[in-house]
Amino acid sequence: PKIQVKEDGSLGPRNGVSTGSIESKMGIRGSATCVLNFDGAVGHIIGPKNEGLSSMFTMMNLERIVVGIQGLGLSEIAYQNALNYSKERKQGKSNNSKTKNGADLIIDHADIRRSLLNMKSIIEGERALSFWLAQQTEVSLHHKDNKIKQEASDFVSLMTPVVKSLFSDMGMEITSDAMQIFGGYGYTKDQGIEQLYRDNRITPIYEGTNSVQAIDLVFRKLVNKNGDIINKYINLIKKDLKINEEKIKPFIKKLDKNIEILTKFSDWIKEKIKSSKDDVSAACNDYLKVLGLVATAHVWVKVLEVSYKDYENNKEFYEEKIQTANFFFNRVLPRVESYYLTATTGSKYIMDFKFN
Repeated sequence: PKIQVKEDGSLGPRNGVSTGSIESKMGIRGSATCVLNFDGAVGHIIGPKNEGLSSMFTMMNLERIVVGIQGLGLSEIAYQNALNYSKERKQGKSNNSKTKNGADLIIDHADIRRSLLNMKSIIEGERALSFWLAQQTEVSLHHKDNKIKQEASDFVSLMTPVVKSLFSDMGMEITSDAMQIFGGYGYTKDQGIEQLYRDNRITPIYEGTNSVQAIDLVFRKLVNKNGDIINKYINLIKKDLKINEEKIKPFIKKLDKNIEILTKFSDWIKEKIKSSKDDVSAACNDYLKVLGLVATAHVWVKVLEVSYKDYENNKEFYEEKIQTANFFFNRVLPRVESYYLTATTGSKYIMDFKFN
C-alpha cells in the first residue's frame, strides 16, 4: 500500500513505494504504465504461502481469454468503421459500373468486398467460439458430473492459448485491413482508425506473448495427465458434425478435410516432441493457427445448423450468416493447409542458419 496501516487501523507512515516514470507507449495510452520503485517497502502476502504462482495463473488464464476478446472487440469496431467508410467513399470505376459520370463507391469493388467479408467472417466465427468457450467454462465450474466437469476444464485449457493468440493476431490483420480501406486517410489521426491498430498491437504481446501461448499449447495442453486432450477435442467436433441437414453437407466436407490435416499435424507434433523439440518449437505457431481455424469452422457449423433450422423465421438475417460462413470456408479455412505444409518441413535449416 502507499500508506502503511497500523494495527489499530489508523494511518501510519508512507510506504517506500514511488513512481519512477510514466512510459510513453505506442497505444492503449488511456491505461498508464509506469516504473515503480520499492525502497524498503513493506509488502503483504496475498493468498496461501508458497502458492503465489498458482494464484497468479488463476488470474493469468482468465486474462488470456480476456485479451483475446479485446482483440475481437477492436476487430469489430475496425470492421464497422471500414464498412461505413466504404459506403461513403467513391473511387474509380467498378467492373460492373452503372454510373455514366463520376466514380463508384469503393464497396462496389470486388477486392474491397473481399476484404470486408474476410473481416466479418473471422469476427463472427471468433464470437461464436467465444460463446462456446464460455459455455465450456460454465460446465467446468458447475456441472454435477465430475467426469464431464474435468473434460470441459481440459477443453478450456486447450482453447485458452488459441483464443488469446488467434484473436489478437487476427485483430492485427483486421485493423490493418481496415486502415487499408481508409487509404491515406486511415494513416492520419483524423479518422481514428490508426488508433485501433496501435491499441491492438499490445494484444499479441501482453499476458504471455503469442509465441509463448503456442509453446504452452503444444508442449503442455495437447496431452496431459488426463489423457490425449486434442484427440478428445477432435472426436467432439466429429460428433457435432453428424448433421442430417443436406445444405450443411458441403461445409462439413470441407471441414472434414481440414480435420484430417489437424489430426496429421497433431500426430506429427506428438512424435517430434520425442525426437526433436526444435521441430515442435518452430511449428508451434502454425499449429496454433491450424487448431484455431478448425475450431472456428466447427462453431460456424453450429451457427449454420441454427440458421437453416430457423431460416423461415428470419430469412434476411440467416441468409447473411450462411453467406458469411460460405466465405469463411472458401477463403479463410484453406489457410490451414499452407500452415501445415510449411511447419512440417522441420527446423534443421532454421537452426543451422548462420546470422552474420
